[in-house]
Amino acid sequence: MDLHERLQNEIDLLTAAIGKSPDDYRLYLERGKLYHRQGRFDKALNDFIRVRKIVPTHPEAREYITMLQEIFAFHYKDIYNP
Repeated sequence: MDLHERLQNEIDLLTAAIGKSPDDYRLYLERGKLYHRQGRFDKALNDFIRVRKIVPTHPEAREYITMLQEIFAFHYKDIYNP
């Protein structure tokens, strides 16, 4: 089993756990980290935002959100960006 498959298996387990405990911020935090490792930044951002809704002062989620917003805002200045 390669890394991508292992990460996806962990994401699937966390998603099932979230279904049973939708207010457990730790599950969203861990799943967000796994999405981030997969390069699925949109899904990671959604999970970190969910953490901040449950625990508004969560510092790690805040840092991930800031980092992902910087990734989304990045533009190459020397090429056309629509």
